[in-house]
Amino acid sequence: MRRWLIVFLILLLSFTIMAGCGRNNDNNDNFEPTVPEPPPEEDTGIVTLQKVDPVTVVINNHAGARPQSGLQEASIVYEFLVEAGYTRLLAVYDTKVEENVTVGPVRSLRPYFAVQAMEHGGIAAHSGYSERTRSMIQGLGLREITSGTYLYRDNSRNAPHNLYTSTDQLYAARGDSEVRTVQVEAPDLPAGYEEGLELDIRYAGHNQVRYEYDAANEVYLRFVDGRESSDRETGKQYNARRVIVRENRVTNVPGESLVDIDLSGSGSGLLYEEGRKYNITWEKSGGETRYYYQNGTPVDLSFGNTWIQSVRQ
Repeated sequence: MRRWLIVFLILLLSFTIMAGCGRNNDNNDNFEPTVPEPPPEEDTGIVTLQKVDPVTVVINNHAGARPQSGLQEASIVYEFLVEAGYTRLLAVYDTKVEENVTVGPVRSLRPYFAVQAMEHGGIAAHSGYSERTRSMIQGLGLREITSGTYLYRDNSRNAPHNLYTSTDQLYAARGDSEVRTVQVEAPDLPAGYEEGLELDIRYAGHNQVRYEYDAANEVYLRFVDGRESSDRETGKQYNARRVIVRENRVTNVPGESLVDIDLSGSGSGLLYEEGRKYNITWEKSGGETRYYYQNGTPVDLSFGNTWIQSVRQ
């Protein structure tokens, strides 16, 4: 009897094990292996841009013209003295934008704005110029955008601070352009720098520019007369990947409050980028201005936007 009981228990245990294995096989038939999530994409620092033929715009910088519009979309913005300590801006647009962007207020041309515009395609939108400027820019070959087809008045602002355009209108005035896909990478900055977390530029008591470095976003935030310099449409503060302070020969026009600025030859300057301050030089050769570190390496302006502050030599 005991022998049969032992055999019975052995058989029962065998069936239990086999049933368990069968259940596991059934589960295996429905088992879906876990697919591991792909690792996060590595930030290579490479940016893909859609570049087009450039257009420049003279932008009003009087207190009554602020806040301005569309400066963040410019790849380069120049700030030049014009008269009595006031400045005016020249914005360069050479990137395809997905949405139309308002640009302005647009203001009148000065001779050195035309000279600078010739380095960026030779097309400039402006609101006109004096006879003196007309005579001084003859022979440059500058294409001018002044038509009401491409410029309009915003009646919510007072003249002369209410003339506007847009990226769509600027590119339409320019004409068709091939769209070129380029990849740019944050440059490797050289040694030989000082800390450059902030800078102040005093054009006049009523016109003072300041930049403060935002390390989290690797940009310089722009302030004018102690206030944030912001976009009228978006409300966002203007910023720059880098700021160049360029020394130019500035002379007063006899009997007037106007100035002339010589953009030819060569000179000194400062570069602020990634919280660093560099002594640099600039040289205009073959119609193009280039910037160099002290070791002779060219400054790379292709990654991010640049504000170039022209100051008295």
